[in-house]
Amino acid sequence: MVDGESVLFVRDASTGVARGQLLYPIEKVVRLTLATEWHQAGGMVFEEGRDYSFERGGREIVLPAGSRVPSFTADQLRRPSGSQKYRLTHRDGNGEIFFAAGAEYHQMQVAVTYEHAEEDWSGVLPKYDAAALPRTAQRLQRGQGLSVVLLGDSISTGCNASGWAGVAPYQPPYQDLLVQHLQAWSTGPVKLTNLAVGGTSTPWGITKVSEVTAAKPDLVLLAFGMNDSSGRPAAEYGANIAAMIAQIREGAPEAEFVLIATMRGNADWVALKQELFGEYRDVLQGLTGPGIVLADLTSLWTEFLKRKRDSDLTGNGVNHPNDFGHRVYAQVLVSLLCPGTAEGAREVRLWPERAPVGDQTFESSEAKMTVHLPSEPNGAAVVICPGGGYGGLVTGAEGHGIAKWLNGHGAAGIVLEYRLPRGRSFVPLLDAQRAIRIVRARAADWGIDGSRVGIMGFSAGGHLASTAATHFEPARPDAADELDRPSSRPDFAVLVYPVVTMGAATHGGSKQNLLGSNPSQELMDLFSNEKQVSGQTPPMFLAHALDDKPVPPENSRDLYVALQKAGVASKYLELPSGGHGLNGYQGPMWDAWQQQSLEWLGAQGFLKPQP
Repeated sequence: MVDGESVLFVRDASTGVARGQLLYPIEKVVRLTLATEWHQAGGMVFEEGRDYSFERGGREIVLPAGSRVPSFTADQLRRPSGSQKYRLTHRDGNGEIFFAAGAEYHQMQVAVTYEHAEEDWSGVLPKYDAAALPRTAQRLQRGQGLSVVLLGDSISTGCNASGWAGVAPYQPPYQDLLVQHLQAWSTGPVKLTNLAVGGTSTPWGITKVSEVTAAKPDLVLLAFGMNDSSGRPAAEYGANIAAMIAQIREGAPEAEFVLIATMRGNADWVALKQELFGEYRDVLQGLTGPGIVLADLTSLWTEFLKRKRDSDLTGNGVNHPNDFGHRVYAQVLVSLLCPGTAEGAREVRLWPERAPVGDQTFESSEAKMTVHLPSEPNGAAVVICPGGGYGGLVTGAEGHGIAKWLNGHGAAGIVLEYRLPRGRSFVPLLDAQRAIRIVRARAADWGIDGSRVGIMGFSAGGHLASTAATHFEPARPDAADELDRPSSRPDFAVLVYPVVTMGAATHGGSKQNLLGSNPSQELMDLFSNEKQVSGQTPPMFLAHALDDKPVPPENSRDLYVALQKAGVASKYLELPSGGHGLNGYQGPMWDAWQQQSLEWLGAQGFLKPQP
């Protein structure tokens, strides 16, 4: 599924019919929203038939006359000659391309989320290779922190992301999305020093080398080409990039580099020499080698423009990406720097219409899970429950970072952003059960073996995972909702410094948030999962540090004793130190539970044995 692909619908002035093109053949349109309302609650709801139509297998969406979906005539995307601050003469000489300084294009565009048939884009999509940037890969994998320096033009300042423009939905530009993703994948800090300045080109970049080296970079992103393309020969462009690399290495000899071949600018603008974009890309490719890789946005944009218009992809009509374009930039860079992701993570709402609370009551809910699929799947999947004391969610190191780690070992990682209970004790469990069922229902689509769907949790998320592993329902083949038909029993569970009991050794904040101020003994026993183990409880791996003060190791010990007594396959790893969170998700204690859990899961047949 593609989530939020941008389209600017162009309307025929004589018929009132508007058309827009998508990248992939459409199987099903999930929703159309205004770009300003993408991933936000509420807003305009557009209806198939009344507002738009499409043919299954085609790439076109058609808006009938009178559709409520915004559309614009071709003339509205032009301006009279000399009417704008910057002269953007159209190649046909008929006026100027409408140039947006801020959010004008963003406010005209529509975000389309749709399911599509598969296509082979392997020739232009990047592939992860740890050996290409070995120092960067090592620092990210070991949580040693990463200093990233970005040197480039206005695209890299953030133009024209909605967050940069200060309008909804306030999406950050690509460099900030990249840092967010790296920070979620790695447990170490990621620092970005952004030296980009609008209107600059490669000669200016050479003058900023001292500022780059002053930031002590581990990784340098060089992102020039759009402004050079007004006429700088490819040989000169390449020599300037090579000079930057050489001079940066003098001051920062261990630095590694990503050379970003820029998006293509609007082909209708006479000032841009279109042939130079491909020539620049080829020059950058020639500079790659040990510690230097290419992020090829040029080839990707070339493919995009075979299917879409410039007005679909730009935030200013000419040479800056819109929100969708910034996401593409970030995804390309993430694919080069992080292992194991087959495609961009997809968000799946648990309850699209209404979510159960209990006792036949319901509510609207934004509870969701984010599905990270591995590039080389072995069929296993893990629903991940982040911690947070049932008062919040630690979705970085205990969520998306874990998903990426699992991807690197062939398993799908599904980060569950469950509803917080606020005293409604069964709400998180209902979300966890729903997530397991959805994974099984979608197993064939996602390359998952429905008999190898596990659950993993940290701290209070460990309590939720242990609750799901001890409170489950069988398959319901006659359920009206097909997503409710599979069993909610996980096939295995991994619990890391988990809250397990609601008794004396519990975590007070988690108990208060889950059960309220004065829970009955019956309710406390029901959610004390060491008391709920049976012969049907799935195999379980537990890890806990001896010096964990907020959540004492008795939580895991007592559960392990109950598992052994019931004859359930299980392993308990008691770590000598690390406290709650295992030294901030890094170091030998953190590495130990990860390695031993993989070995145990492999021995149980849930994962391929790891080398």
